[in-house]
Amino acid sequence: MFGAIVLFIVGTNVQAGWLFVIAALLLGALIAGLVLPFRMVRGVEVAREAPERVHQGDAVRVTLTVTNRSRGMRASLVVGDPFLADTDVFVAFLAPGERVELVTAREASRRGPQGAEGVVLRSDAPFAVAERRRRIEAAGRVLVLPRIEELGDLPFVERAPTHERALRSAPRRGAGPEYLGIREYRPGDSMRHVHWPSTARLGAVMVREFEEETTRRLAIVVDTLTDVGESWTPLDAACSAAVSVGLAAAARGQGVRLVVRETGEVAVVSPGEEGLLDSLAAIEPDGRSVAATAVELRGALNGMESTLLVLPTWRANDLEAVVPAVRDLAEETGRVAVLLVDAATRGAPPEACLPAAGLSALEAALAGAGASVYHWLGDEPLVEAFARVAVPA
Repeated sequence: MFGAIVLFIVGTNVQAGWLFVIAALLLGALIAGLVLPFRMVRGVEVAREAPERVHQGDAVRVTLTVTNRSRGMRASLVVGDPFLADTDVFVAFLAPGERVELVTAREASRRGPQGAEGVVLRSDAPFAVAERRRRIEAAGRVLVLPRIEELGDLPFVERAPTHERALRSAPRRGAGPEYLGIREYRPGDSMRHVHWPSTARLGAVMVREFEEETTRRLAIVVDTLTDVGESWTPLDAACSAAVSVGLAAAARGQGVRLVVRETGEVAVVSPGEEGLLDSLAAIEPDGRSVAATAVELRGALNGMESTLLVLPTWRANDLEAVVPAVRDLAEETGRVAVLLVDAATRGAPPEACLPAAGLSALEAALAGAGASVYHWLGDEPLVEAFARVAVPA
């Protein structure tokens, strides 16, 4: 526009017709550059294909299919997709009816369900004077599961006298101490097992269902107090440790129980291998510390041979908050292991983490309460943390 005005003024002063022609060409290019990008993004469809389940840290193959449904040529198309990781792909030309598949590899850096975002189609063709953007809803969701670390024998997990994977065997309903779920009341059910919150909410009598269990049992509790960061956060590492220990214990015949929060209440469930992964993938910070959860767990861990507490080294998880809970659990289950997930080496700000002196005091106090303490640093495999007892019980 500036060049067209300058040439028009100069052409008027010197009476040079060719300057008027150049000014008109510049003005025409400006108008075309403002109008044509609107046309470039019309009639274009984008579809997304991706696996439904992946693990955190995996390289995921994501395919974007771009189709031109219009009757005209489309050019200089950029597809921006935030799915799993911000990605831009470029299509130079797209003939009428043409379809192209753009295959990308992205890292699943964030745990949990992904894929609610649409894609943004943009173009500044032909002269890059203006850019037109259009948001398109794209199907395709993925559940990013916690990363699984390979573990050998664990010092707090005894090998059971069976070769069956405990997580892969379906739990049997019975009169055991383990909570299996909630179902509708049937004639003959004991009224002592009525789950009153669910009964009030659903308008029908609901009862707790229990599992008949014949294997040794390990309970896993994950601290969900808070979290920071966008990828491989302290809570991500805690969930990875929980699922890795759970699978390793199940491979040795142990019955694994996960402490979860259902409808606002703490429950000890037998999730199965797939359920264990799904439950830990869905965990989000809820302000509930291990200490608060342990209070609600009193009497709920009957029959457990051992308990694993997985907690990041937040400043709020000091010895005054955690040690009494560990002492109570040790009295109830007999064997308690504590995995301290180092938050400072995973990007957490120093003011949110326990200082070195506070961490040392916490480790010593936990050992004094009867727990075996392990410290997982951010730059080492999990198996090395379990091979090195920070403070033995």
